[in-house]
Amino acid sequence: MEDQEPIRIGIDVGGTHTDLIAVRNERMVRAKALTTHGQYSEGILDTVAQAADQFGLSTEDLLRDHTTAFVNGNTIVTNAITELKGCKVGVLVTKGFTDVLYMGRGNRSNNPDDHNQPNLPRVVSRELIAEISERIDSEGNIVAQIDKEDVQNAVRSLVKKGAEAIAICFLWSPSNDIHERKAESWVREVAPELFISTSVSISSVFREFDRWITAVLNCYVQPPVKNFVDTVVGALRDKGYQREVEFFNGLGGVLSEDEVNSFPIQLYSSGPAGGAIGSAALAKRYKTEQVLCGDMGGTSFDTTMINGEMPTVAQRCKIGAFETGLSLLDIVSIGAGGGSLVTLDARGVPKVGPGSAGSIPGPVCYGQGGTQPTVTDCMVTMGFIDPGNYLGGRVQLDAKSSSEAIKKILGDPLGWDAPRAAAGAYTLAVVNMANALREVSIKRGYDVRTATFVAYGGALPLFASDIARDVGSPSVVIPGQSSAFSAYGLLEADYVRRESVTLGWTIEKRDGADDAVSQRDELEERVRGAIAKAGFSNVPIRLIHGASFRYGGQLNDNYMAIEPSDLTSEGLREKFDTFYEREFGEGTAWREAPLQLINYSIMGVAERPKPTIRALPVSPRDASAALTGSRQIFVPTTLEWTEIPTFDADLTAPGMGFEGPGIIDVRDTTIYVPEGSRIERDEFMNFRITLGQR
Repeated sequence: MEDQEPIRIGIDVGGTHTDLIAVRNERMVRAKALTTHGQYSEGILDTVAQAADQFGLSTEDLLRDHTTAFVNGNTIVTNAITELKGCKVGVLVTKGFTDVLYMGRGNRSNNPDDHNQPNLPRVVSRELIAEISERIDSEGNIVAQIDKEDVQNAVRSLVKKGAEAIAICFLWSPSNDIHERKAESWVREVAPELFISTSVSISSVFREFDRWITAVLNCYVQPPVKNFVDTVVGALRDKGYQREVEFFNGLGGVLSEDEVNSFPIQLYSSGPAGGAIGSAALAKRYKTEQVLCGDMGGTSFDTTMINGEMPTVAQRCKIGAFETGLSLLDIVSIGAGGGSLVTLDARGVPKVGPGSAGSIPGPVCYGQGGTQPTVTDCMVTMGFIDPGNYLGGRVQLDAKSSSEAIKKILGDPLGWDAPRAAAGAYTLAVVNMANALREVSIKRGYDVRTATFVAYGGALPLFASDIARDVGSPSVVIPGQSSAFSAYGLLEADYVRRESVTLGWTIEKRDGADDAVSQRDELEERVRGAIAKAGFSNVPIRLIHGASFRYGGQLNDNYMAIEPSDLTSEGLREKFDTFYEREFGEGTAWREAPLQLINYSIMGVAERPKPTIRALPVSPRDASAALTGSRQIFVPTTLEWTEIPTFDADLTAPGMGFEGPGIIDVRDTTIYVPEGSRIERDEFMNFRITLGQR
């Protein structure tokens, strides 16, 4: 009967590796392949073939007859914006407001040198911005009517200049979107082949730059996303998969093919979001309130914090250099992955990332033409990674070439041998990742001294213990599916729909409460309707209400989760004051000022099937049965070669453990347990490390 049960597949396409998790009942298999940039379907089908082999099926049988869900997370949008490789976007703006897209919000970096203040990247050239004579005021009243001929002539001109998509960005469209809707229909009449995005369809709240740049970026990334979606879906169809291919968004939910094609910008940060949702499921399983999450793959280190059931949602999320109108999981990313380049800057100071060797040519040890050393090359040089057991032995690593590259690029200029230079890079990477963890935790008022660090990705288990020590977290959990944990998280996700509306209500004026309640109810109907339209009308739906507030005179607002009944409660003001002081410190609440409720939002969550994971019996004992030998490693903290025992992860069982130092070899990652710490395999087949002193 097991062979007849359905299989659900999650695939995360990263910058270096493509990871797969496939679940059938309580059985879970994983697969990993190098990401094939330009032909992403090849790497995806490689992992599917590996999974099919583990189930004793052909790829076609697996996809055609057994797979009932296929969810994909990827870095397509992230890469397009990071590399500024999108299409030529034509923009229709309200007359007189062309420069909004260039001035942005006027934000400055922390650099005190005015000459080094970065300008916003130009994703739209000035010649592709057309002004339209129309105007709606903040109350939604039409001040100047929009003209069809004006719009269509502008679009014809933009097309002649090379526009490949059109973003429609008018003032105060959240108050009244009639002009944007009219313009959209008129554009389709003269340019039906173009992708069109209205700003209000992407972000339905005030702040024109945030809304407009989100619409522009939605257009900008559409061609690479469409190419990716068409390629992947086509390849899966050719192999027999006929169901809907679903895509993961940065808010932590799934999207249909049609939704992705309409709103491709929502794929931003979809890969890291998968790991965050997986961590939330793990935290719930352990009944743990505070969890620090870290994902170190081949290209980046991504981190967030869970304080309760769900990862924090960031309002007006920053994408690259742009402050947008999107709400996404609050994830901080830095260039610190296994493929991150280790270099010397112009001052001769060592630097890790943000550049990456990717999958091609990859680290020097891959033997694919790479000449710049990476973090992976450092770990091979120091003996942490077994060159003959990389990716389960499918890839043989060249340790000698790694050592030579490190000595040439780092060692010789610094007067160090290769292991010493590699140890320096290791320490720098640990510090960088620890600082990223502080960004999402300590700097936001959370005490991490009781938080568990959930560490995953193909590279992080090597660094996790030292990062946790640096931050002050007392324990680490490394999932049994660590190297493909973000792909696993895709299968824990629900369908998520989030809608917002601008209220601009000063809550002391109680006569505005009725209007706020009315708009809240309309918003709830909209969310429920969208979820039902997506095919989730017969499943439980959970609604999460929240609002952004600011004190009178403040520029920025702060989001707080609330209950629907709070709008009519006298305690709303006190609730926000308390929240504000928890975030910014005792006495910071401006109790004398009026409190404004700026935007109200509702996130609807429709439940989907989840993997079945049961606790196994635990039998405490040492790990001698899993001992495979020993390995010489160059310990970064002592700068000495030390022989430490090695263990095979496949031979460990619940309750097995040992005192560090030691290494556990997993077929697709390596776990380092430093001296003074203890590791055990727990009832869920995850690895728990209790940290001691160095």
